[in-house]
Amino acid sequence: MNRDQLKVLPEDAIAIPGLQGSPSEVARNWPEDIPLIALIANGEHESWSRWSILARADGPTFVSHSSNVIDELDTLLKQQSSATLLPNWIGYLSYECGHIVEPCIGEKPEQDWALAQLVWCDCALVYDHLNNEWWSIGDCKVPEACQSVDSFCECSPLLEVEDDETFKHVVQQTIDYIHQGDIFQANMTRRYTASITGNARHAALDMLEKPGGWFGGWLEFPDTNKYLLSMSPELFLTTHHQTRSVLTRPMKGTRPEHASPEELLDSDKDAAELHMIVDLMRNDLGRLCEYGSIQVEAARVLERHPTVWQCVGEVSGTLRSDVTAIDVIRSTFPAGSVTGAPKVRAMEIIKKLESSPRGPYCGAIGIFGQSLHLNVAIRTAMIQGDGDACNLHGNLTYSTGCGIVADSIPEDEVQESKVKAAIMNQFTTTLTTHS
Repeated sequence: MNRDQLKVLPEDAIAIPGLQGSPSEVARNWPEDIPLIALIANGEHESWSRWSILARADGPTFVSHSSNVIDELDTLLKQQSSATLLPNWIGYLSYECGHIVEPCIGEKPEQDWALAQLVWCDCALVYDHLNNEWWSIGDCKVPEACQSVDSFCECSPLLEVEDDETFKHVVQQTIDYIHQGDIFQANMTRRYTASITGNARHAALDMLEKPGGWFGGWLEFPDTNKYLLSMSPELFLTTHHQTRSVLTRPMKGTRPEHASPEELLDSDKDAAELHMIVDLMRNDLGRLCEYGSIQVEAARVLERHPTVWQCVGEVSGTLRSDVTAIDVIRSTFPAGSVTGAPKVRAMEIIKKLESSPRGPYCGAIGIFGQSLHLNVAIRTAMIQGDGDACNLHGNLTYSTGCGIVADSIPEDEVQESKVKAAIMNQFTTTLTTHS
């Protein structure tokens, strides 16, 4: 095994040759009284969905609602972060951290979720989907099979917070801003809610098993009674401390999986969406990278993800020697694919037209340290309530977003928002199960 390519395991990682089962199957045996953080890739791509991580979430925590959150995070990472991706901090940054990074947007709106919440994870199991191998970090013990856990969970159907007509009006207002010359594009979102009761942990693990996502995750924060389920197909950033490499994979353009992929490839409107964001991310990385090192590795490629076809770009570069992980976040957050172009003006319009803060949705979930590995927190449900992850009584919030450009048609954007809700509708309509 080439540990330099792995970028995950420290040198003292121990192979576990006898352990069988997928990450979701192993995680289902996790003790109920130990909080779980599971970054689970679905293994469909040998590079981008190769690694899954199951970690104890009972270590030191970092939670911040402060407008100084980015500076606080900088201090935290300098004190305790590792040059390898594990052990390290795992958690999320809310979209509203963008208001801290770009203060001209205005004050961040009040929200229930912290701007950032991270857990120090120095004990973890890591699974290599390519080689079907399990590894232990920090002498992490394999959970014993537990047959007594009740896996029953039920979730009500998704209810629209804003109806179709309201969202069409938001889209039309965005188009008007584009025609007036304010922006080229903005990503506008709509919100859904549902109630959830029962073993949310096992239900989430079932979803991460199938359909899953290349950059999926289940994160438990029992101290705040909050939980995140992300089935994200999109990589925001990955950096490597030793090589100074940085890579981003913005995603724009969506069709349902039953549609012809040529329909998406032949769409000038969808191509324009992605080209704008590839250029935006190239410019963001330009603040950080050595001159001449930035490359558009792929301008537009078609990929199949759970329930949808997507078009993706890929931009890479070499970070300057003086650039830190927090510098990378300051220069690129939030991801251009969930804001628009130009980014700052698009975010101002998003703040004006959207009815509520996004929270972790459209932020970033993943590993924070001297190296970064972060998704774009789309296809992400925010869950909160009473009880614990295995016996929860609460509610779920889910959102979908659409990239609006000059020739967008409001009714088409409404339909795209519903296509993107399909993966969570699959969760809510087939959830009620027993182990």
